[in-house]
Amino acid sequence: MLMTLRNRIGAMVLVASVSCGVCVAQAFQHPGVLVSGPQLDFVKAQVKAKAEPFYSEYRKAAASEYGSLNYQLKGPPSSGVIECGSYSRPDNGCHAEDDDASAAYLQSVLWYISGDHRYADNAMRIVNAYSHRLSAYTNSNAPLQAAWSGEMWPRSAEILRYSNAGWKPEDVAAFTKMLQVVILPLVQNGSGSNGNWELSMIEAMMGIAVFTDDHALLDHAATMWKQRVPSYYYDAAIDGSQPVPAPRGKSLWAGQTVFDQRVNGIPQEACRDFHHTSYGISATMAAAETAHIQGLKLYESEEPRLIAGMEFVAYYQLKKPVPDYVCGGKLKLATGSTFVIGYNEYHNRLSQPMPYTAEWISSGVLPNPLPTDVGGHTTIFEPLTHFADASSVKALPPAKTKAKH
Repeated sequence: MLMTLRNRIGAMVLVASVSCGVCVAQAFQHPGVLVSGPQLDFVKAQVKAKAEPFYSEYRKAAASEYGSLNYQLKGPPSSGVIECGSYSRPDNGCHAEDDDASAAYLQSVLWYISGDHRYADNAMRIVNAYSHRLSAYTNSNAPLQAAWSGEMWPRSAEILRYSNAGWKPEDVAAFTKMLQVVILPLVQNGSGSNGNWELSMIEAMMGIAVFTDDHALLDHAATMWKQRVPSYYYDAAIDGSQPVPAPRGKSLWAGQTVFDQRVNGIPQEACRDFHHTSYGISATMAAAETAHIQGLKLYESEEPRLIAGMEFVAYYQLKKPVPDYVCGGKLKLATGSTFVIGYNEYHNRLSQPMPYTAEWISSGVLPNPLPTDVGGHTTIFEPLTHFADASSVKALPPAKTKAKH
């Protein structure tokens, strides 16, 4: 089964990677899922120096449920099967896994920063519980749950494996099998549903590829990213009067019919709600960040489109007036989404102006006691790990901008 699965991926990539245009064959960098070793060392130094906002974010993280030294494992179900229906009905282990995976990642980060081995023990306890017991996902949202899980689990596992945490080889092997046998088959072919599904699947494949040192899978994920991202964010200068069609399924724009410079950057799910849109943005940026660590240039390949997308959403997150040509004048805003990872790339590393994203992070994210999305699926304490970059330290502007959108 495992060899057949890997051979099938290799066959797909043999064709897909030829057109990738961004793929680089090099030794994998570890830890290298979302957060690199140099970035973790940088954050550790900032916290030690009590530099802001890192120190405050560290204290908030340690005080949160996910960072508690007394964190109580919530899953998986005794059956080993997580059942997730549409809109989480039924929910047999779905939100429990979301919380556990978020806790495992944050505890791993706190272990690296603090050196307190209790965090590492907690993270390994959580990861091992799923590695040895999780056998399947089922029901209509099984592919999406697998994608969310595939996004989160490799983040913690990479840190544990490459930080002398004492993770046993047999547990690493069980975790690897879970990724390859339980999660990967549900995400490897993407999805024709709303774009956040496939973007989450792509990020999951990126993390699995890095943890398992699978260049073919990494290139496959990069190729799918290059296909899906242009259909998720409208770029007026490139796309003209119609957005790019989805590579799989249909692009459901939830009633948006105006496509011109006035709505430049609008994401495919913006008129649905900003909550699902934030899932799409988070997965887009996190996948690109992992690719960046591994030497792939996904960020650069869609720079204008992604900057416009973040600026569009941040502008309206700031509760600016919504004109009729944007979703009929009505938007459902979100809470907790951060955009810090994308801002770190385009502003801190590349010096691109992003005034609304900066304002949203300053006023809508940093003041929050728990900087994570409502479901805990994807964005968890991004300001702690990515507020500034190890290679280019810049702070967010303290004053709010008056620039027009």
